[in-house]
Amino acid sequence: MNQALYRAPANPGSPTSAGRRLHPLPVRIVHWVNAAAMLVMITSGWGIYDDDVIIDGLNFSGFWRLGDWAAWSLNWHFAGMWVLVVNGLAYLVYGFETGRLRERLLPIRLSKLVKTVIDTLHGEFKFRSEHLRWALR
Repeated sequence: MNQALYRAPANPGSPTSAGRRLHPLPVRIVHWVNAAAMLVMITSGWGIYDDDVIIDGLNFSGFWRLGDWAAWSLNWHFAGMWVLVVNGLAYLVYGFETGRLRERLLPIRLSKLVKTVIDTLHGEFKFRSEHLRWALR
């Protein structure tokens, strides 16, 4: 197995120290498909921009643009958009099917949110210096 796919252990006793992957394979695939689709969107957007330049002197060379002229750039742009849409739907389906969406993206319960807001308004912050040290690693 490729060791680069594993997260380095932060603490010897932490759950990730046993070589557990930080994200499962479907999440990593969705991430990199999104990255490629965003490159398509950005470079085709530069091609669309170059058809009707708004800022004088700001042009993108043909090397950085996707599409020879605005119509081809728009085709690429819409293709990238649909890849993002389908990929996002695939991620949502995966998230709902495996429970990852609820577990990772929606872990906050309404009662905990209300308690946190009330504690914050009373000046009771749960933030400690070890959290900052962990975040800055």
